[in-house]
Formats: sequence, C-alpha cells, structure tokens
Amino acid sequence: MGYILVILAATFWGSLGVVVTYLKDAGFNSYEISFFRLFFATILMFVYILFSDREKFIIGGKKLIFCLLVGVISQGLFNLFYFGSIVRVGITTGVILLYTAPIFTMLFAKIFNGTILTKTNIISIVLCFTGCFLIVTNGSINNFVGDTVGIVLGILAAMSYGILPIFNKNIPKGIDPYTLMFYSFLAGVLVVSPQINPLESLGTLFQDRSMIILGLGFGFVPTILSHLFFLKAIKYLDPIRVSIIANFEVMVASSIGFFVYGEGLGVIKIGGMILIIIASTLPSIKINYKNMNFKNWSF
Repeated sequence: MGYILVILAATFWGSLGVVVTYLKDAGFNSYEISFFRLFFATILMFVYILFSDREKFIIGGKKLIFCLLVGVISQGLFNLFYFGSIVRVGITTGVILLYTAPIFTMLFAKIFNGTILTKTNIISIVLCFTGCFLIVTNGSINNFVGDTVGIVLGILAAMSYGILPIFNKNIPKGIDPYTLMFYSFLAGVLVVSPQINPLESLGTLFQDRSMIILGLGFGFVPTILSHLFFLKAIKYLDPIRVSIIANFEVMVASSIGFFVYGEGLGVIKIGGMILIIIASTLPSIKINYKNMNFKNWSF
C-alpha cells in the first residue's frame, strides 16, 4: 500500500510538466506558475473544508506554527530555491540537483528520527540519483551547467524538498491532513507572492475561462492529490524509502515527454528508469545470507 501511494503521488507530480508547459507558452514566468499552483490549491482546500468540516480550520498555536513551517520551507522556499536555480543553471542542472533530495532525507532522518542508515539505503540512493542523472542528461555531463549561486540554490531546493518526508513523519497528533495542506499551501502562497504582482497575474489568467479550469486542475491533481497520497504513504514506509520512490516522478515526466511531446527516449534513459526501479525496490528485498548454503551452488 505504501509503494502504491508514493507511486500515485509521484505520478501526479510527474504530470506537472504538461500544465507548466501550457502556462509558459501562454506567457507566464516560473514564479507566476508556482504561485498559481499554490493559490488554486489553497482555494480548493478552503472550499472543501468550508463545506465538509469547518472545525478543521481551528488549530492550536503550536500546531498552526508546525503547519506554517511546513508551508514556508517545503512549499514557499522550495519553489523560490528551485526556480531560482533553474534561472541560473538551466532546467537540466536544476532538476539534477533537486534529485539529490533523498540524500538529505537520509541525513535528516538520522538527525531528527535517529534512523539507522543501512548499506542498502545508501546503495539505493546512489542508484536512484544515477538513474535520474541518466534520464535528465541522457548520459552527457556536458548538459550540466556550473554556476555557484545556481548550484547552491539547487542544493537548498533539494534540502527543502528532502525534509518534507521528515515533516510528514513527525506530524503532531491532532493535526488533520487536510488542515495541514491548507495552511501549508497558504504559507507557500505568502512566501511566493512578493516575487510577482499577484493581482496582475491573476487578472491575466482570469481573462481566459479555459485558463481558470486549467488552474483549478493544476491546484487539484498534481498538488492536492499528490500531497495527500504522499502524506498517507508515510504511515506505511520510512521517510528515506518514501523519498527514493518519489523520484519515480522523473520517469513519469520523461514518459509524458515521449508520448505527448515526441521527445527522445533512448537506451540511456530507459537504463536510468531501470536503475530507479531497482533503487525503489531494493530496500524491500531482504536476503538472509547466513542461511545460504553456497557449497551446494553449481554454475
């Protein structure tokens, strides 16, 4: 169940590229797109809670601080760091840096949860990152662009994304998942808003009815649903494994690029996908070496 939930979350996250491409073609910049995603997700969560259970709006001081902290770091700052990195070093390098997130999840799990780091986890992270690198760069290091500030921003984005599973694992008792998402999305909106003119951007978007529908879908499918599945998955799997499996997103994005936009999908990218699958399943494979009788093996 945990694997299914993470893969569903990663699948919805991987579909972001379709909406982002459409909005970019319409003339919106990266910060506006990030704002639209969080804004519409906040509106949808507000409407849902308003008509389902208004008591979910009520939350204590410390719990509210926790929700806002999640939003500021893993929603607001993540978007600022990630898109800031892309502006300086390009999409390819920015994405590569983002997919170092499982490394930071592993470190945060050790620091905050006292998780014992196993060789299997380390090998899985190496395989996962290698697979992502192959898919994003098609195996060519020449696609990696160096810029000190851009690289630092990319690493900070990976850190703010990598700590999300730790937040989800340590949610204080009494916080409803929908409450957490509403206030975290809201905090993200407040962090991203100063980078743009929200009223002007929304005014431009609202001129086209199809854009409004697109915005609502943007806030619902790759934002609300993906985060909801991600929150549920943490009940079944440890944060490190969740973070590794979540990189299934890059496989989805690459597949969409192939089937929807006709982008190339050669042997190297397929090899990267296989590495991600191996990395995702490796932590669940338990081998009892002590009970293996190698003397009886024949080749």
